[in-house]
Amino acid sequence: MPRKKTKEINTKRSLLAKGYYSDCRKANMLHAAIVRSPVGTGRITGITIPDLPEGYFLFTAKDIPGKKQIKENNVSLNIFTSSSISYSGEPLGIIVGPNEYKVKELRDSANLNFDISDLESALEQVMHKSKPTHTSSDITDLVLAYNKLPSLDSVIDSKRYETKIEKKIADRIIKIGLFKEKSFQEIFDELKEKDETITKVSGTYKQKFSNPQWQETDGAFAYYENGELHVYTPTKWILSVQKSLSECLEIPTEKIFVHKTISSGLNANGLWRTTQLAIQTAVAAVQSKHPVKLMLSQTEQQKFMSPNIETEFTFNTLVTKSGLIKAIKIDINVDVGLNNPFAKEIADRLSIAVCNYYKIKNLNINTTVSTSRNPPTSIFIKRIDSEAFFAIENHLQQIANEINILPVELRLLNKNQEVADFPFDIELKDTDLTINRATKLSDFNRKYSTFKIDAIDRLKINRNIFFAIPLRGIGIATSYNASNYVGTSVFTYNPKIEVTLGTDDKVEIHALQASAVIQNLWKETASEVLQIEKENIKIVSEFEIEEFPTSPENYYSSVGILNDLIKKCCNEIQKKRFHQPLPITAKKAVLASKKKWNNESFSGNPFTATSFATTIVEVQLDSYTYTETIKNIWIVIDCGDVFDEIAAKKSIMLQMQQELTSLVKGTTINCHNIHIEFVKTKNKTSQIGELVHNTLPAAFAAALSMALQTQLSELPCTEKLIYNLIQQRTQKEEEKNIEKTETENLEKDFETEKTSEKSLEKLSQKNE
Repeated sequence: MPRKKTKEINTKRSLLAKGYYSDCRKANMLHAAIVRSPVGTGRITGITIPDLPEGYFLFTAKDIPGKKQIKENNVSLNIFTSSSISYSGEPLGIIVGPNEYKVKELRDSANLNFDISDLESALEQVMHKSKPTHTSSDITDLVLAYNKLPSLDSVIDSKRYETKIEKKIADRIIKIGLFKEKSFQEIFDELKEKDETITKVSGTYKQKFSNPQWQETDGAFAYYENGELHVYTPTKWILSVQKSLSECLEIPTEKIFVHKTISSGLNANGLWRTTQLAIQTAVAAVQSKHPVKLMLSQTEQQKFMSPNIETEFTFNTLVTKSGLIKAIKIDINVDVGLNNPFAKEIADRLSIAVCNYYKIKNLNINTTVSTSRNPPTSIFIKRIDSEAFFAIENHLQQIANEINILPVELRLLNKNQEVADFPFDIELKDTDLTINRATKLSDFNRKYSTFKIDAIDRLKINRNIFFAIPLRGIGIATSYNASNYVGTSVFTYNPKIEVTLGTDDKVEIHALQASAVIQNLWKETASEVLQIEKENIKIVSEFEIEEFPTSPENYYSSVGILNDLIKKCCNEIQKKRFHQPLPITAKKAVLASKKKWNNESFSGNPFTATSFATTIVEVQLDSYTYTETIKNIWIVIDCGDVFDEIAAKKSIMLQMQQELTSLVKGTTINCHNIHIEFVKTKNKTSQIGELVHNTLPAAFAAALSMALQTQLSELPCTEKLIYNLIQQRTQKEEEKNIEKTETENLEKDFETEKTSEKSLEKLSQKNE
């Protein structure tokens, strides 16, 4: 009797993002909603739903057959919490059912049982001590007993827990120059003695990000069929999802199919939080034996899937009258919520980026990453860098305003200081060319001077700067974009590529999916070297499970590096194609060289390639409606050779439109005059990356600060924020005027007294 053929196990998975998980449908599908803790502290003992209808299910931590947590870099995240509550809104379970509205109704009616035994015990002790008398001593004893009761905060949520910082989990301290031995005040006193023009400038800055309401929220779709689990999710870290699903549901990895869907929005990035949602959905699908879809509400998205960490930058700077920064102390405080497995990486990257490309002789950076009773956060390196650039560039705008110097002059003056022990050596050449070109295109210096004089004159005429004429301002910001970080990292990822020339003269490039622009660039590179039509070249994003990339897809910017690897692969194939039979495969990889970077001293060049940009924004503010209008945007970019300038400009325009949605809360600012230019320097080819996101917000804030004649230190902007800034500005002006008037009156009184004394003296002489 012939043996039955065993079914071949499919261990190859496509990492190509297709469609949206919210569009997924399947027969007998159930909708899901997360049951969350309404309080931020306490111990949960159970969840009950009265009159749970047939066909509706509630699943909690006890329904997870395997591990109850996701663990990354020795940091754990509960799938569902079954004991102590850590933050308000923590997931306790998931309700599923055929009617989406009924599911949400049942979620809202869930009864949560908290352990209040400690409180009850204390109450009983108080009742036993109390006596049915009314003597003053008895009443005093009763009051004292009640005062000894445990705080209700130990049982029920208190708002003060929401932002309470619990402990420091990572830091990075950098001290060079005088800061090695002296405090900021001591340095100030020492420099002030040598140069009386030294001025102290202080400022605090922060930037928040949120996705527009119309974008798809995070979630997942899952079904379990024929022993195979299929999960559709907009993940950027497919290895984490695959591994965690297997561990939590005790299903072999070869039986799990993670289908990556398109991530919606500029800031969509949950990483391990996206993994948590995928597992919650999969648990419900496996246990209910139905397909299940979970979609977060917009409120949940904003509260629990925030794309950034809460970061505050405080600068204290000593600068000469000419604009030379002599010393700068930067304190960076980061709140990562309940936990974050990437805390050390966050501290390091912020400490590097906050310097931008400026070199200061006396520098002190204190970066502290702490936990709190806020929802857990993840990491978005692109946004971490841009937050730091936003802070330093706006601080330079504040310095320029206070010492009355052109912002362009201030930047050019402080980028070329000779500092022997400066920790970071960012490779940038000819930045002056980019800055000067943008300045010339926008006529920045003339407009800046004109707008500033106009604003000062307006203030002199009328302390209330809001009247009929629109307020105008222009701002500048500069920054670099880093590719392939080689410093300390929780991941080790070396970019690699594989190119195969088949017998039919068709080429396959085996790599992670890239944007349409980048894919077109890769195809053009291969086509040029191998002399094959672009139509015969395709990008293949299928990987064996054991070959999944260990790091998230958007963790490193290495697209430009991969293009060089493709060229090397094609050159190798071209040399072999007429001497060896087809197919021919060539593999190339870039080993992360750390020769230029020292992890122990945290110094050197932490990036393999960098590009550079200068962005200038011209704004107009309506004095009645507080409505901002961007009149012009100029951006000049140096990224080496540009292979397809038209495609590159389209990509930049798209990034600009995305960024314009986050500058003002609740609305999108339009700009119809966007000027893009590339300059050619000696810099090696690198990618455009996040240059728009690193410079546009800071330039916008600087322009608006000028229009308001007060420092705008945070984004997104709101009408209330502008109103408060104006109130503060007006109050300061009034205080200055009162002080000036008092000084003038004292001088007049003094002059009057002197005149009276002289008159008496003359009269006395005459009488004699």
